[in-house]
Amino acid sequence: MNPAEMNLVSWMREYALPLWASRGVDSKNGGFTEELSPNGTPSDPGFKRVRVQGRQLFSFATAALLKWHPDAAAIAERGFDFIQRHCQTGEGRWAHRLKTDGTILDAEMDLYDTAFIMLGLSTYYRLTRDAGALRLVEATLAQVKSTLSVPGGRGYYQSLDDRGALRQNPHMHWFECMLYSFEATKDPRYLEEAGRIYHIAKDHIIEPKTGALRELFDEKWKPMAESGKILVEPGHHYEWAWLLWKAGKVMTVDPALGQSILKFADRYGVNSDTGLVYDQVSDQGKLTQPTHRLWVQTEALKAWMARADQEKTRQAERIRQIETNLLRYYFDREPMGSWGDRLDVNGTSQKGPVPASSLYHIMVCVTELAAWRSTKKS
Repeated sequence: MNPAEMNLVSWMREYALPLWASRGVDSKNGGFTEELSPNGTPSDPGFKRVRVQGRQLFSFATAALLKWHPDAAAIAERGFDFIQRHCQTGEGRWAHRLKTDGTILDAEMDLYDTAFIMLGLSTYYRLTRDAGALRLVEATLAQVKSTLSVPGGRGYYQSLDDRGALRQNPHMHWFECMLYSFEATKDPRYLEEAGRIYHIAKDHIIEPKTGALRELFDEKWKPMAESGKILVEPGHHYEWAWLLWKAGKVMTVDPALGQSILKFADRYGVNSDTGLVYDQVSDQGKLTQPTHRLWVQTEALKAWMARADQEKTRQAERIRQIETNLLRYYFDREPMGSWGDRLDVNGTSQKGPVPASSLYHIMVCVTELAAWRSTKKS
């Protein structure tokens, strides 16, 4: 594959969706496979994460909405059926992990997993207007509030086994699925909940002077150090920036907040030679993890398409650079439509299975790219 002659939208439609529609669906047990082997054949690690079931439902429902794959709607319907039958431990209460055959392996409710089930369900509802999907979306919001709320109402535990620490990442994805749920239903309850999480981010997660977006906190939202450092992830800076831009279409958002976290990520989180985004730095900007995960690059691309603080030529150049990096470093492999998950410090793809969980990140990125390019042509 020549990255200069390919683009992400055609790669997704011609290679990725056909591959995952044929090899990423578990025809024997139902639901979606957790991963593919490096050669692209289905692989069974012995479990299915519930978050992956939600992410794949989202991806195929989105593909169906866009008419990007002829079987996407049918695949989404089968995925929804599997999720209803196997992933719940109660109405709107979701397990963490399943055995390959769909029996529950870990029943603990986890906000990160639940956010992706909510994302998948709301997108499936947008596609089908299925009353059962809407009922589950409503029940899930109620369950999270009643089960995982921190005393005083300032956010959520990731799980009841994880009390004592509060985490940025599940709150970000809960914010995300609230925006998608509102988009699908127009129900103000989801926008109200998104507003609550926005204020937690504004008041606690983002350091106002530097734009550093901290990851781990105590129950009073004081940042906690890990190995003597407050660690941050540039990918989450870009992810939050895009979500704040998306939220700004339907609610009041301070534009300076997104700009500050982008400034931090641009300054400390990018390899100046390759344009690849690093996995982790400290809140002081010191590089702590010089590897490059796939999802981090997709989030940077989304943020660059949304940002309004850059000259248009510079914006277009950076978008094309990230797109080319994805095609060159992560997607130029056999079978086409699969990917490498991580590059080492030298930019070499590390060997390992192809995680199905990445399709969600890529799908959002590619759909945003398609929409951004369509506006440039009009």
